[in-house]
Amino acid sequence: MYYDWSSKVLSWPGMTVQLSHGLSEHYVDNLGECVIVAHGNATGIDQPVTVKLRADVIDLSLTRRSPKLVDVDDHDRHVAFEDFVSECAALEDSTDSGHTPRLLSAGTIQQDSSMPYPDGYLRAIVMSTVPGQNVRRILLDLSDHERDTIRDQLASVLEYMRQKGWYYSDPKPENLIYLVDLASAILEDKVGDRITPESNIVEMFGVWDEYARRSDRSLSLRINPWA
Repeated sequence: MYYDWSSKVLSWPGMTVQLSHGLSEHYVDNLGECVIVAHGNATGIDQPVTVKLRADVIDLSLTRRSPKLVDVDDHDRHVAFEDFVSECAALEDSTDSGHTPRLLSAGTIQQDSSMPYPDGYLRAIVMSTVPGQNVRRILLDLSDHERDTIRDQLASVLEYMRQKGWYYSDPKPENLIYLVDLASAILEDKVGDRITPESNIVEMFGVWDEYARRSDRSLSLRINPWA
């Protein structure tokens, strides 16, 4: 069972956003966070936006899906905060890549009694909405041409980020929600060779695996919580 974030209004200085429907929801076990990606509308912005929420699961007894969640300490919470800051920076650096969202706002609020984990933090990133659909949701329906197009665009984004000094640490289909979720981008002093559609890191996202084509369709749909 998922918490329904639809119609929820979130506000922090300079931004008010109302969520409409969800794209994905999952737990980050080692950080004690529930991560939600949704569409919504923001005050002063004409076009729909994409919102990523990182909700502090302050009371593990309230969790609904992940028995792997463990108690987190101050170090884990610091890592979660650094991940949030890093993702915002990666979004800013990727603005001109042509295939990633544009960072519009970011803020932190406290979850109230109407939210799933009251008193825990709720960190939010508001982004422009890029055209297209949740790649993992339609993974098994893509034609070879569509897969090739995604492959080229993905390589272009990763190469653009590489030139900015970023390395992508966790390539997998789940991170192709809005082409590429930049939560796994790491800023490094030295990065590797030029990234092309044939590079290993592009292959590791798994969109082109024959196994993915034959997988149970439910695996590509289960992350759609409240659309």
